[in-house]
Amino acid sequence: MTERASGGTSSRTLKSLLIVKPSSLGDILHALPLVEELHSAFPGITVDWVANGEFVPLIRRHPGLRNVWEFPRKEFGRPAFFGKMGILSRNLSAHPYEVVLDAQGLLRSAILSRMAARRAGSLVIGFASAREGATLFYDRRVHIPESPGHPFHAVPRNLLFLEALGAGKGGAPGPLPLQYGPEDRETVDRLLAECGLLPGEPFIALHPGARRESKRWPSTYFSDLLRSMGEKGLPRPILLGDRGESSLLSQIESRSGVPVSVLAGGIPLDLLPHFLSRAILFVGNDSGPLHMAALSGVPTLSFYGSSDPGRTGPWGNPQRNIVLREPVACSPCGDFRKSCAHMTCQVTLTPSLALDSVLLLLERARERGIGSVPFPTLSGSGPR
Repeated sequence: MTERASGGTSSRTLKSLLIVKPSSLGDILHALPLVEELHSAFPGITVDWVANGEFVPLIRRHPGLRNVWEFPRKEFGRPAFFGKMGILSRNLSAHPYEVVLDAQGLLRSAILSRMAARRAGSLVIGFASAREGATLFYDRRVHIPESPGHPFHAVPRNLLFLEALGAGKGGAPGPLPLQYGPEDRETVDRLLAECGLLPGEPFIALHPGARRESKRWPSTYFSDLLRSMGEKGLPRPILLGDRGESSLLSQIESRSGVPVSVLAGGIPLDLLPHFLSRAILFVGNDSGPLHMAALSGVPTLSFYGSSDPGRTGPWGNPQRNIVLREPVACSPCGDFRKSCAHMTCQVTLTPSLALDSVLLLLERARERGIGSVPFPTLSGSGPR
């Protein structure tokens, strides 16, 4: 449902639109399917995006975007911030938009949206649940049809903007159509070769990190899972993370006692979706790489505790995306809780449960004819 405050651009003649979604990585990935749906609903439309600088190279990979403008979030409080904001302001002024969608829902994104809506009759549309007073800057407010116990996932939530524009509900988003060329594929081939993989050899990607400690499955469990995977003779595992997680990855590798390849910060963010698309399986926490893998069509196993998978779980066929979650009374505790004294929602998700889920997903992959090595059959109690 859309609440109208003022304004009146006709959606049937919509030709220029800006999406303001600066962060975070997972949130951006959940909003990217909106781009394709906008092009389907409004042939000939041009779509631009405003994002934090570290995400700009990734978002530019989407063929449905004309421009991706940088918001210098990391420069805030430094002299360079004002110069880069001047560049952003000039870029927005040079491209008058009929509609601006504030998909972030914070005060700074609402101000940016209003800055971009300089054309006479242009509209700023945002969610009615936006925080920090952002709704005061909107011409139309989109209500999210959810209630306690019935969350609304982030992907269809972003598609509600289509209804606000009079374009219906849109379709069922498929894999992200990010563009990669021969040089990109050669880079990924080189990285996989450095990990000891032969051309076309299947591998399992594991990502033990997460922005908040409350989202992390215990690192000792990752070591135990790797050891069990090695005993089962599963495809080669590759531990992934950024440079700041190199110590975590090394500890997990050394405790596992099995051969494991480690890539800490070795993959540029904009190439990570292509890298993950080569994997036969992804295992990790609620984080950006999980959503990259799921939206690339890769089967995933993930661990949820503080977050609600109904809102931000891996998007796609549940047969290909298993979420392990312990239904304790305090879970989910919210997207802003950084740590927890007991982590009951995570420690009860044992490595044996994870191994059963890994085997199940590999069995399903084998049934679909994916991969070139035999996988062991299921054993154990199976995932909960």
